[in-house]
Amino acid sequence: MNIGIILDHPKRDLAGVVMIAHALAVRGHTTSIVPLYDQAVDIPLLGLDALIVNYARPANLSLIQVYAAMGVPVFVLDTEGGILAEDGANAPDQLARYVSESGYANILSGYFFWGSRLRDAFAKSSGIAPQKLHVTGCPRFDFASPRWETILDAPWRDYILVNANFPLVNPLFARSSEEETMTLVHAGWKADYVAQMLSDSRKIFTGYLRTIFDLATHFPQHTFLVRPHPFENANVYRESLSALSNVIVDGRGSVLNVIRHAKCVLHLNCGTAVEATMLRRLPVSMEFLNTDHMSNHSTLPSKISLRANSYEEMCSTIENLDAATGQFSFEQNYSENILPWFHLNDGRAADRVADVMVQYGAAARSRVKPSVARSLASSRSNSSVGQRAQALLANLTGSKFSSRLREMRTASRREKRLDAEGVRLQLEKIATHAGTALPSVAHAQHPWSGLELATVRVEPIA
Repeated sequence: MNIGIILDHPKRDLAGVVMIAHALAVRGHTTSIVPLYDQAVDIPLLGLDALIVNYARPANLSLIQVYAAMGVPVFVLDTEGGILAEDGANAPDQLARYVSESGYANILSGYFFWGSRLRDAFAKSSGIAPQKLHVTGCPRFDFASPRWETILDAPWRDYILVNANFPLVNPLFARSSEEETMTLVHAGWKADYVAQMLSDSRKIFTGYLRTIFDLATHFPQHTFLVRPHPFENANVYRESLSALSNVIVDGRGSVLNVIRHAKCVLHLNCGTAVEATMLRRLPVSMEFLNTDHMSNHSTLPSKISLRANSYEEMCSTIENLDAATGQFSFEQNYSENILPWFHLNDGRAADRVADVMVQYGAAARSRVKPSVARSLASSRSNSSVGQRAQALLANLTGSKFSSRLREMRTASRREKRLDAEGVRLQLEKIATHAGTALPSVAHAQHPWSGLELATVRVEPIA
């Protein structure tokens, strides 16, 4: 089989996607890793047996309808399926109802869930047949398990990690906070709810920057590694903290790598409290900066963290970090609070995804033939003039080349670049650790011209 996987943000998602690719290669199947921005051009050219997309939301409904109409079975492995709201557009019951009401339920061949809590909501309200709902865990968290964590490396050791989570007020990919908020409104959030989120986030962000500065000043003997959210602009942090020699601002690579080599993780309303618990690094929540609205928006990060209710409590925790870590019950915290949302921390989520796909493929119909015509239409029923022009350029020059051209005009697109060498390096770590041969890796080729596509193919292990 040739199974496509949509890759959203490489910094966050590449390791997990490559983990699936390795699991499929071991089982004798090909994986085509498709960059998010190039999917509409590349997918019709790849000759896929199935496609795993990164979410099922209004933003990609029209594309998925076309993929399904082409005859490509579509599965969903959500990139943001664990830290969900208690209420609003991404609460479990709301997500399930949206899938039913939007028509997604009629076109999806399967859905992979990070945990049982969301699967149960889908079983009740999504309209998708129960046999198509699979609790697998999220493959990117496989690296946080005892099975894989030793391959997590980082350039520093023994720092206090400060994870930021402010893409709404400090966006990297949107042109403004207002544009980012409109994205949430279009995704189904109520406008007044999002407006309150924006207002509270701005207030918290100001306090967050000040607190980092004060902590680094108070503890000059400690190194503080500040990591912006993957969808944040890092320049604000660099400018605000440039005077402090014991502060490093660096968002490169996977957050799991830097968590594993940290002394503890400071955050507020950030899902990386889960990864910290998986890797047994104390998650400390700056609750003294929180608001009721933001705390209620997503309760899990605070619930699973050591809560610092004042700046003084935060300082006391850092001063007595070994004792605080020793008293924190990581296993109980995981089993009681995290397990329903993230499933088992056993390092086998990618294997479970691969097994479902192999089982599906054994009974599936034949591969969908490549279609240059659909690629030229940008996988849309009514593509715009601009979309058709971009698709034409991608077909004439190869989507790898045309994608690099677009990066020259939009610098933020470089953050989502995919290259075969990056995939190969990640695969090499996994294969070495697992004791398997290294799968072959190369950019896919256009079926007519042979020019390189943005998509990267991982072939079966011989």
